Amino acid sequence: MSNPQILELRLDGNIPSKKNSRINRGDGKSFPSKKYMDWEEDALKQTRLQTRLRFIKPVSVEVIIYFGTNTRADLDNRLTSILDMLVEGVVLKDDKWQDVPIILAQAEHRPRKPGAFVRITEL
Repeated sequence: MSNPQILELRLDGNIPSKKNSRINRGDGKSFPSKKYMDWEEDALKQTRLQTRLRFIKPVSVEVIIYFGTNTRADLDNRLTSILDMLVEGVVLKDDKWQDVPIILAQAEHRPRKPGAFVRITEL
């Protein structure tokens, strides 16, 4: 059996919640906020500088999200932002459960240094 591919990424900057920062129009359509789109663009650049790997087989994803402040924030919403960015950047084929059956997430307070550590391991 061959060795599984493993990728480790480090992302700098505050990770906004894609879900909680959406812009809702009167006609029922909803779009990610400018704040989220700016973060995603920057995170994609950071990711491209660190790797060109693409995972086709199922993977496990381990994430540490570093919160720069002690204000109230949801870990799961930030995790979703990271997974969506990895799919947008074609690092992951999809973030559905069949492609990412294992997700481990934790939060840490890192004063004034928000960001994330992401490890993706091919199963």
